[in-house]
Amino acid sequence: MTLDDAQQLFGFFFAIYFVLIIERSNDTYGSWDTYSAWSGKTYNINRLVTAWLFLVLLPVTHFAVLFTLLGLFDVTFAPTIAGVANIVLISIGSFFSFGYFRLYEAVLHTFPESFFSDDERQGRALEIRPNFWAHFIPALLYITVSTLLLLVTLYI
Repeated sequence: MTLDDAQQLFGFFFAIYFVLIIERSNDTYGSWDTYSAWSGKTYNINRLVTAWLFLVLLPVTHFAVLFTLLGLFDVTFAPTIAGVANIVLISIGSFFSFGYFRLYEAVLHTFPESFFSDDERQGRALEIRPNFWAHFIPALLYITVSTLLLLVTLYI
């Protein structure tokens, strides 16, 4: 399987953004604490399963669809304004993974009693921000606008 330039650029930026959301989710919420989840702590199990869904499965599936679309079209990177626009749009188009992080936050903050123990909610410097729409609307904007900008590159 050979990758064209658009797919390579898209994959490069997606990898950077993907690593950032994985790292941020672990630092902020302890999403990937498999030891505690394996030990049977339900809060950790809930965070881990939810993280796998929102931070791995959905973004990677979204990436695969867009990656395949980029391979079907001939996106050029000629030294023109359109070529530069393609580079910018593809790099911004891979930013959608932050939308899935915001969806993850929306779920966690809307149902904190399911995802955090009493000690975590009170003792830790975790600020629970339960306004679902304040997380959900930016998430949709990240996902939708990023995807639309990437699709624009297919027609420039």
